[in-house]
Amino acid sequence: MSGIVIRRPRAEDGDDVAAIYAFEEVVAFTTQLPHRDVQFWRDFYRTRDPEGVELVAEVEGRVVGHLGMFLNHAPRRKHVGSFGIAVHPDFHGRGVGKALMSEMINLSDNWLNLVRLELSVASENARAIALYRGFGFEVEGEFKMDLFRNGRYADTTRMARLRLSNTG
Repeated sequence: MSGIVIRRPRAEDGDDVAAIYAFEEVVAFTTQLPHRDVQFWRDFYRTRDPEGVELVAEVEGRVVGHLGMFLNHAPRRKHVGSFGIAVHPDFHGRGVGKALMSEMINLSDNWLNLVRLELSVASENARAIALYRGFGFEVEGEFKMDLFRNGRYADTTRMARLRLSNTG
């Protein structure tokens, strides 16, 4: 899909970001609860990691994707970042996640000097796992009964991407 703009979020994006997470099919694949208010999503990444990176994907003036990175501040893990991503269901499969991931990789490799990017993903979220694999993420393990949603336990898959060289 052309016309995807990746940028930092603005204060007026809060309603659109909250709308992404208003869908149970989106929240079900996160560790979040449904029915969070707009202010929660406006502040989520800034309160958890004020120095982290937050990006949105905009299509025709509407925010339809959201990505946040947490930078590790522990002295021996400053080379590690983790992230979460969500795309509005109307835009699944249209390149929004890929555009967000591309910019996150660019920032990680060329500006933040991160060597390891890691995440946990719901094991049955095949679309997300395929997206991450396309960016060089590999499965490192599976956590049984790690996520509770819709009255049932689900497994999560731990994935990571290593940047072993900074030459090039």
